[in-house]
Amino acid sequence: MSEYRFEKLSDTNLKDLIFLYKHAFNEKSDLSFLKKKYDTSAFGLWSIGFIAYSSTNEPAAYYGVFPTKVQLNGKEILAAQSGDTMTHPHHRGKGLFITLAKMTYDLAKESGVEFIFGFPNDNSYPGFVKKLDWVHYSNINTYKIKTGALPFEKVAKKSKAFSRIYSSVYLKRIKYIDAVFPNSLTDQLKEYGNIIHDKNYFNYKTYYKPGVIEVNGIKCWVKVDGRLWVGDVEFCEKEKFFGVIKGLIELAKKILCSGVHFSVFENSLYDQWLKEKYPASSKNAVGCLDLTKNYNPEKFSYQAADFDTF
Repeated sequence: MSEYRFEKLSDTNLKDLIFLYKHAFNEKSDLSFLKKKYDTSAFGLWSIGFIAYSSTNEPAAYYGVFPTKVQLNGKEILAAQSGDTMTHPHHRGKGLFITLAKMTYDLAKESGVEFIFGFPNDNSYPGFVKKLDWVHYSNINTYKIKTGALPFEKVAKKSKAFSRIYSSVYLKRIKYIDAVFPNSLTDQLKEYGNIIHDKNYFNYKTYYKPGVIEVNGIKCWVKVDGRLWVGDVEFCEKEKFFGVIKGLIELAKKILCSGVHFSVFENSLYDQWLKEKYPASSKNAVGCLDLTKNYNPEKFSYQAADFDTF
């Protein structure tokens, strides 16, 4: 590791993540987006992470967490979501992910974070579980409900010309409302804690531009990104929930989305209801790392609205 130096993430070096987004994810990013995503100060703490730099001062890797407020039995707790694990292809296989993660966890604990949670993919899962002592205690099930529409929204993601048409014609058919609503998991899984979905949380999430709509009198938090992705649905009874799904399918057709996607906590009410009519298409691991032993992080539930990509 002597060929690398490490810097704590700050407003000053945040711009260096643009380079890593490009080379690690093949994604374009900009400073305005990063400032919105990494500014978690509304929850009492700015994002925590470390950047590794090579001997030539090239950003080589980054690992960090996004602090957020969770609740359990009416008590507010500071936790943090693992997110944006990035290593430049030229610097992979050097152990940077593990080194950066451990540095981040030490600082998070010092800063008052009780536990880390996240949804590791197949590539990062072995590192989290085998080398960082994460516990994989549940899953997020994803349901992809096809609408029958041709996937024009996918074309819009690849074509700038069509994207302008799509945004100016089809996306205008979505009627967003200025509203927030409590995390539905509070009623779905009363014995579990969850992320607090208040005005601060809704405002913070604007970096990917999700919005609230009303379907059959029920509020839904959605995002259009090549699909109609449902972050949360205001808690309602089973019959109304299926009515909401029907309404979301009709909306998806109007905006030329080929699918409505739900990502819900395993064995939650919405998960149980969805599986009665639709097969789960995939699942994401839900894992955690206890930093303080003050709370049991395995007693918390999550859903699509809680992903850092929503």
